[in-house]
Amino acid sequence: MITVQPHIAAMPKYQPPWQGMDRAPYLRLDLNENTAPPPEHVVQALKEYIEARRFPLYPEYSPFMDSLARFTGQNPSRLMLANGSDQAIELTLRAFLSPGDTLLVAQPEFPIFSQVAGVHGARVLGVPIGPDMAFPKEAFVKALDTRPRLVVLINPNNPTGTPVDLGFIETVLGRVPDIPVLVDEAYHEYTGVSALPLLDRYDNLIVIRTFSKAFAMAGLRLGYLAARPEVVAELHKIRGPFDINSMALVAARAQMEKPDAWRAYVREVMKESRPFLYGFFDRTGVDYLPGAAHFLLVRPKDRDTAVAFLKDHGILVRPMHAPLIRDTFRMCLGTLSQTRHFAGVYETYHRREHEAGASR
Repeated sequence: MITVQPHIAAMPKYQPPWQGMDRAPYLRLDLNENTAPPPEHVVQALKEYIEARRFPLYPEYSPFMDSLARFTGQNPSRLMLANGSDQAIELTLRAFLSPGDTLLVAQPEFPIFSQVAGVHGARVLGVPIGPDMAFPKEAFVKALDTRPRLVVLINPNNPTGTPVDLGFIETVLGRVPDIPVLVDEAYHEYTGVSALPLLDRYDNLIVIRTFSKAFAMAGLRLGYLAARPEVVAELHKIRGPFDINSMALVAARAQMEKPDAWRAYVREVMKESRPFLYGFFDRTGVDYLPGAAHFLLVRPKDRDTAVAFLKDHGILVRPMHAPLIRDTFRMCLGTLSQTRHFAGVYETYHRREHEAGASR
């Protein structure tokens, strides 16, 4: 029998929730996706691409890069596409981490970072986020003194929703000018906060973003990173020349050129659905931990029973397993009508939970 490297054999497998199940019929609040149908102009752009029979051709990136440069306000030489932000993370870690190196990150964190670091034999130095879910600034700055090979700031943090203020990001960049600092901005469109303007002043900054969340393109797999041109040039050496599929570029270009639909969705989620759900939880006494973006953690008395009840009623949420939050599930917000539907279902569950507790 053939064997893989020992450090890979010792790694746990990343197991997506609900694997093997068709999630389409459910109200999908489990993976922080856009829950609205894709805009018609995006669907039309994809139809036209297919009807033009262009998919036998290898992808050409130059026209798209011009659109992305206008959208981000960055020179194309500062930008690199990736097959989802997961690949942008993987490429960055491949470029900077060797066996025995250290990656510094606040935990619990998006698990891809630990997974990819483990593949490369690197060590993850995790600074624990506290029970109040505030970012552990003092401990994180102290951990910089260990001289990690790579620093990661996830803003806002997934899964806790913890924001990292720009002033602190700049403090980190200035304190370790010779160490790359990766800022993951997967939820930038929901918060409006970005470290991208700092790129003019700090050549150790790398910003990663995705089209999977607000842009409703999770199935098409497209992300990008922004960094100084000399860093981007090095990362291009390890990305395949045709890793990004053309249909993803077609859909993303349509979303960037006509952003009204996804911006309206984000506005509805953050300005209507979010205050509605927080108000519902406050009124009914549901224990929850708000986040800076469009997702939050909910702490029922019996997490697994709550998750199963919601699934039985057509709603998917994601149970958490990190020690700090293992009694919670994470859910994202959808449209106001979807959020009202969730509230109605959860109110039934919460009432039953309360009645069961009172009868004991």
